[in-house]
Amino acid sequence: MVAANLVKAVGYARRSTDMQERSIPDQQAFVERWASEHGHTVLRWYIDDAISGTSTKGREAFEQMIRDAENGRDFQAIITYDISRFSRGGTAEVGFYIHRLQQAGVTMAFAAEALPDDDGGELLLGVKSWQARQYSVKLSRDSIRGAVSSITVKHSAPGGRAPYGYDKQHLTPDGQVLRTLRYLADGRKEELDPAGRHVRFIPGPEPIGKVRSDIIRLVPGLPEQVKAVQMIYERCCQGYGFRSILIELNGLGIASPTGAGWTVAQVKGLLRHPCYKGALAYNRRTGGSIHGISSDGRAVPKKGRRKGWNPRDQWIVVEDVHEPLVSKETWDKAHREMDARRDKKGLARPTKRYLLSGLLRCTHCGLNFWGSVLKGRAKHGDGRYYLDSGYKAKGLAVCKSTSIQAAPMEQWVLGKVREIVLGDAEATQVAVDAFVKAVLAKQKADVDTVAVEKELAIVNRRIKTTVAMLADTDLGDLEELKGTLVDLKRRRAALEAKKVDGGATKADGQTEASLRAWALEKLGQLGEALDGTLPPLETRRFVHRYIDRIEIDPYKGTGVMYVPADAGVFLSAERIRRVNVGWLAHQWPCCIAAPQQRMWSTASSRSLVGKPPVPPIIHPPLCDPP
Repeated sequence: MVAANLVKAVGYARRSTDMQERSIPDQQAFVERWASEHGHTVLRWYIDDAISGTSTKGREAFEQMIRDAENGRDFQAIITYDISRFSRGGTAEVGFYIHRLQQAGVTMAFAAEALPDDDGGELLLGVKSWQARQYSVKLSRDSIRGAVSSITVKHSAPGGRAPYGYDKQHLTPDGQVLRTLRYLADGRKEELDPAGRHVRFIPGPEPIGKVRSDIIRLVPGLPEQVKAVQMIYERCCQGYGFRSILIELNGLGIASPTGAGWTVAQVKGLLRHPCYKGALAYNRRTGGSIHGISSDGRAVPKKGRRKGWNPRDQWIVVEDVHEPLVSKETWDKAHREMDARRDKKGLARPTKRYLLSGLLRCTHCGLNFWGSVLKGRAKHGDGRYYLDSGYKAKGLAVCKSTSIQAAPMEQWVLGKVREIVLGDAEATQVAVDAFVKAVLAKQKADVDTVAVEKELAIVNRRIKTTVAMLADTDLGDLEELKGTLVDLKRRRAALEAKKVDGGATKADGQTEASLRAWALEKLGQLGEALDGTLPPLETRRFVHRYIDRIEIDPYKGTGVMYVPADAGVFLSAERIRRVNVGWLAHQWPCCIAAPQQRMWSTASSRSLVGKPPVPPIIHPPLCDPP
């Protein structure tokens, strides 16, 4: 029973992750003793453990205490150990919450501060609030400096969970292995001795003891996780998107980092992480509330309390630190594929159902056709159609209702691409011969880098001489010298470009046999894709690489399909990863009819040799009647 003459109070205690701070029981004992000496009784406690005091955000007990004080409170005072336990947010934040408590009729007491009850106490409160804030500012700055030094100088991995596929190995400064920690899907950590034998399981919340001089290295972890990482990068390099990759992972029953099914965020994060090419990365995310980190490792004051992913140019990356799980070439190729897919936006999204998604475009509204299943028309086929997205989204005000049955359209396109690109065997062989001859001729015509270097040295000497003459004020014709200097610099730039281009071309030199084998392999892969013997995604990748677009006029019922001219153009496109100029025209007049009544005919093709590129007019069995 509480004595009537005692002031009813509640206690507030907080401890961050700093191990040098007073423990929660120490704070409670000190506050209880102060309360008994000053005529207060503590009814209950509000406690925030292992959380920073630099902001009230996320301090659930603190926020609940303020709400209770302002709504039907049963206490007249709040007691805490000192100002730093209440808040390290600075004078503005401390003053804001004390003012709210005063408006609610609650007094604030700091047991270890002994602040006087006059104006001097208010001034002293502001000073101590500022000091509490500066302690956090200094600690934040020192922590950043230590973390950056650990990454860039000691090459020690940052704290937190090891990336998927890696374990964390603790080493002495002279490289002796102390132990290895394996992070498990259920949150626990498995400790292994230097020989890799199991020692113990460590509960998730339990901190890991670490000597300041220890160096942390990432080492390959469980073999099944390493294989999963390599498979993810391989699929990405093959053109698979995040969703297609996670579908395959989940289908194979491969456990994610959390042990559950894979998500897009997990696949994307794994592909973006530089650790898999053997690099350490720091400052990928903004986590601190006081300081951010610049790209050169300096602590910079934060504006606001934004948290999240930082731009890539702010990351601190140290290359070649630990054993990679994929080669740098594979990592770079995967990133080029992701960047290309991002630039294409939705047009790069793979699908196993619609081969031509992203290629069909309406000439009237300028929008793409969507792949969709029309259940009411399933009796005419599998129910898959390409629908005009302009009409689908906004109705007749935008475009006409147009639907194209997917299966016959896709079969027709594959057949025509085979006919155009591969043609007959004799024409294909001629195209391969021409392709090999062109590549070898380019290699033979490579510049002599030795001669270029000699001329470049002469030009550099002339530039230095001309610059020295310009500095001589006794020379009258300075304008002519300036013109000469401009010409020399242009010549130097051209020679440097010629040198780089020549060296790269020579380094990439190939024999006739290797070029011919490569060309036949690519044509074989294309043939498999057009025959339907490759997986759907691989088929779609080939089709999208060599068909630029198919333009559909819903009112005329005609279409224009942009394709390469022959196997030679096809091989050149594969070599430089873009379709060269050169087109073959095909014309198919057609009338719109019901699915079972479609009719069309083909006219003989004609070559456009020596004429500007003209888009071929290709009309497949197109549209259902509205």
